[in-house]
Amino acid sequence: MLQEPQGRRERRIFKAGTTRMLVVYLFLFGCAAFLFSRLWWIQVLHPERLIAEGNARVMRSYQFEPPRGLITDRFGKILAISVPVKTVDADPKLLRDSGVYQDEARMQKIASLLGIGFTELKDKLSDPDRRFVHLKRYFSEKDAPALKAAGGEGLLLHDSYMRTYPTGAENAPLVGILNSEGVGVYGIEQSFNRYLTSSASSRMANKDRYDRIIENLKVVRSGYAGGNLMLSIDGRLQSYAYERLSEALKENDADSATLVLTDVRTGEILSMVSCPSFDPNNRSSFDSANARDRAVTDIFEPGSTIKPIVALAALENRTAGWSIVYDTRPFKVDGKLVRDSHAMESGTLSDIIKYSSNTGMAHISLETGPKKSVEMLRRFGFGSRTESGIIGENDGRLNDQRRFWSDIDIATLGFGYGIAVTNLQLASAYATLASGGARRPVSILRLSKPPKATQAANATEVARMQKALETVVAEGTGGKAAISRYRVGGKTGTAKIAVAGGYGNSYIGTFAGFAPLSDPRFALVVVMKNPKAGKFYGGLVSGPVFRDVMSRALQLYNVPPDRTLDEKN
Repeated sequence: MLQEPQGRRERRIFKAGTTRMLVVYLFLFGCAAFLFSRLWWIQVLHPERLIAEGNARVMRSYQFEPPRGLITDRFGKILAISVPVKTVDADPKLLRDSGVYQDEARMQKIASLLGIGFTELKDKLSDPDRRFVHLKRYFSEKDAPALKAAGGEGLLLHDSYMRTYPTGAENAPLVGILNSEGVGVYGIEQSFNRYLTSSASSRMANKDRYDRIIENLKVVRSGYAGGNLMLSIDGRLQSYAYERLSEALKENDADSATLVLTDVRTGEILSMVSCPSFDPNNRSSFDSANARDRAVTDIFEPGSTIKPIVALAALENRTAGWSIVYDTRPFKVDGKLVRDSHAMESGTLSDIIKYSSNTGMAHISLETGPKKSVEMLRRFGFGSRTESGIIGENDGRLNDQRRFWSDIDIATLGFGYGIAVTNLQLASAYATLASGGARRPVSILRLSKPPKATQAANATEVARMQKALETVVAEGTGGKAAISRYRVGGKTGTAKIAVAGGYGNSYIGTFAGFAPLSDPRFALVVVMKNPKAGKFYGGLVSGPVFRDVMSRALQLYNVPPDRTLDEKN
């Protein structure tokens, strides 16, 4: 056999090795090129899918909702506030898988923190296939770490707010409450719901496996905080007025009572109380009848408190005069007897106001006619809302569209029957009397400056009427409303409550007035519905409340006395 030359064999081996290495290199290069191309394709040219999958694992959207706006009194005292709390839900399957459900000690701890029974909690979480169970809506933030430690990942705690009312029942009908959806119902909460309501922000963030925010990425939708409201209410007066009115309600065994105190100079409502009230922080015994603000929703026939305004209409139209002596003996109109509880034979207009003569006012009203009287009542704000902005406010009723007025209707209009008013309307009217006939719109919000006034009646005649109203308190039917060292003008009102077919045996007892007479600062109206403890005249059931609340207002605002101690009440 011939031997291959050594040099040729070495060259052949070298050539074969070179070829194999070239193939290997080409293969490796091809793999690298493929990988590089693939990476370029995935990460540079079309990275969207991987980005989306990565984001799906760490990026989460979440909402942040600011609290609902505060409601405060005129000095910043909080009447309604949203407190941060937690909403507690559970994943029954996860609780079982993690062993929490089977651990009696941990379940006892969870039940104790949530304030529910151990058996009830076990029953709620008994279905091993359920993934969601609601446990508690309002849970204290301070106990949240302990609850989370006991329940682990099987308990889900979410941020929420609970509306609380620090002053409780004294402001409840005025301030109102929220329903289960967080929407205001009743009072200020409903009236200014849109302004108070916040809007949630929606944000994107990177979160870890424990749902903790690692990095905020962007704001998807901007929200806003709820607006804060500063009411015109003086919390000091509101608290005292509620306490005093509640006492009077019980003392007189009345169905309900309301009180409205206004600042004569600005029209601001300093106190608005309705009794009985309710606890806005405890709905277990909630009664919707006590949730409405009766001072603006309930209407009543004002009785004799309307006499000064009807008399002003007569004076303006020259159908009455201060020096005229009127026959005030009982007389019949359309077969019905008109008489007085404080009988007198005759008297001037001042006497008629002082002793609240129905017969005298009946004569004046018949002489004036309903059109002129109703026109004056409308100028004083009756028959329309007061512009307070409180939802649910009643217009009242003037019956000014009626085509026919009988003589008895005209006569009784003179002493407050046949029309219906709210306490707030009556308080506004007496503030107008106190300011010399200058009528200002009332406000439940604190004002930066007094609003413009419109003149409702002749200032000279109103000044004379103020002096006549002073005699009501000093010498007439309103003696219980007298205040030591202050001149008070006011009027009692006692009206039967209308029932089907006529009038029953129950009454509305009212006292309306203002002080101090030399420079009136406050107007106050107290209304007592159906007192059943033996007294029902407005001067007796409402006059003392007027005296005490007005006295407190004059003291708190350092209003100087305008009467010496030795002067006769």
